[in-house]
Amino acid sequence: MSRRVHLVACPDLLMLLSRTLENEGYEVTGTGTSWDGLVESLKSKTVDASATVIIEGGAGLRHPPDPNEITRQMARVRKVLKRTRFIVQLEPMLERDVEFIRTMVHLGVHDLQFTDDFRTEEVLTWIRERKTTRDYYSVLGKPESRLLSLFRPMRTAVVAGEPGTGPEIADYTKDDKLSRPETAVRNPTIPREPAPLLAASGEEDPELAEAEAKYSSSAATVGSAAVSSHIPLQIGICGAGGEEDVGAAVFLLAASLAQAGWKPLVCGDDRPEISSLEQIVFDGEKEDLTSKMFEYEGVTFCRRGYVWNLSELLTGGFTHILLWLDIHEDRKGTPALELWWNTQIPLLVGSGSMWKYELLKEKLNTLGPYELRRCRLLLENGRVEVLQKLAKDFPQLQASLLPEHQDPLYPDQQAVRWVMELLRAEKKLLRRNVKVWGIVGIVLFATFLLLVVGLTFTPGADG
Repeated sequence: MSRRVHLVACPDLLMLLSRTLENEGYEVTGTGTSWDGLVESLKSKTVDASATVIIEGGAGLRHPPDPNEITRQMARVRKVLKRTRFIVQLEPMLERDVEFIRTMVHLGVHDLQFTDDFRTEEVLTWIRERKTTRDYYSVLGKPESRLLSLFRPMRTAVVAGEPGTGPEIADYTKDDKLSRPETAVRNPTIPREPAPLLAASGEEDPELAEAEAKYSSSAATVGSAAVSSHIPLQIGICGAGGEEDVGAAVFLLAASLAQAGWKPLVCGDDRPEISSLEQIVFDGEKEDLTSKMFEYEGVTFCRRGYVWNLSELLTGGFTHILLWLDIHEDRKGTPALELWWNTQIPLLVGSGSMWKYELLKEKLNTLGPYELRRCRLLLENGRVEVLQKLAKDFPQLQASLLPEHQDPLYPDQQAVRWVMELLRAEKKLLRRNVKVWGIVGIVLFATFLLLVVGLTFTPGADG
């Protein structure tokens, strides 16, 4: 455990904490009074990256501090201090803000302390006892037990009285039901009526619109709030376990976002489909082993084999991060199920064929009411009748039919509109670089006109 500490707090608190920590044998390597000051210190490289940084959450911010501003500042700091441990003291009211906590955990900040006081013994305890993602299962959801059976073959029924199984089921039903507190979305926007989604045939279908109007996009509203706070929206996509083409859904969403002017990133642990694009991009060139990503048609992809870290990706300047996960297979690092469940918008891709409905229903029956409300089901090759049965059997579930597509990397305008509605993302009129060059062009054109006008009216030399 590092004995070096960097402090960011109001002046009075800095003096008190510095004296206390030094008396306990800690070395205070630097201090600051605001988030902006911390960023400036990072630019001048005066912060010891190996030190533990303790921050008064509202330092230098208006009171009460806006959670969006805190996450924005944290993302700025994480761009430089990628591995440093942060202990952040926050207003107790933020302990109920699930999406704020989710974003901070994804930024690699686990040591969140929700209190109004800085007591000496408590600060020392904060430093000694490090937190992990597991400490937030009660808030974000524990990605184990019953939810895991969604991605495994259905088990045979347990025989009553079978040794070693009864107590475990009873305990799980009582304690680990994965019920999360339903908190309000921070800074909620005024809800607007969703535009009717288009049927897969390309025409508006009254029956389809009626079936889909039963699903409110609360998760998508959370997503738009995340994007507006300068933190990329994290979208997890996985299959329900029926051999669905999850890759087509991933590419369709990413390509539509890029076409609408956003900057999406796709991450997949080991995807042959991504390797195919990689070969096209690097065709004829010697493989660059230092390149971790590549871009194709406006979408950035993590190269196959690159071990990515979510907290680093969040500070990469992307607007949307699509995690293409395989829940029923093991992966290095954070379990895929945990990554999927803790994204802002967990998407489940299932078959929309009527003859596979009973299999889909078995999978969905393993989810509780909260899980059904939170995840979004996308049906490939779907039919309106399937949506209608889902509306009857699972009224809490949000479901949509994926638009038909010849090539998901080249979506038509109908698909782009569908994705924008799904994610509640407004279409960007111009990309940032296009805006910059447009302004430069206007300035140059205006300068040219002024020169022409000036030369025209310059009096000639007297003969």
